[in-house]
Amino acid sequence: MNSLFFKKSLFTKAIITLLVMTSTAVLGTSFAQKASASTSVCGLTREYAFFKTKNYLITICVGEASFQMIKLFHDGTGYQRIPVQKEGNKFRGSDDKHNYILDSRQLLIGTDGKPPVIEKVIQRK
Repeated sequence: MNSLFFKKSLFTKAIITLLVMTSTAVLGTSFAQKASASTSVCGLTREYAFFKTKNYLITICVGEASFQMIKLFHDGTGYQRIPVQKEGNKFRGSDDKHNYILDSRQLLIGTDGKPPVIEKVIQRK
């Protein structure tokens, strides 16, 4: 009788361990997916393209009605979200101070009355 109880006890422990391990793996995957979405500059929307210039990291995200350009300095500061339209192979947009044109070769930042800042794209995906 004692032997049968011992076998049932081991079997129960094995089942519980298996359930805990399975649920941990499933929940861990779910949390990892949420964490990666929250750490992306695009949030829950999809990344469309990425560009790197001398001073900026630029990510184009798919927005609800248009594309969004996320512009950061290399150290992660200076976050800006700018609505842009895709025109052929270029993205055009503006905020309160600047006009932006981005293509696979360069980022042009224009300000009315001043010469534009032009940065060569050194990496893209």
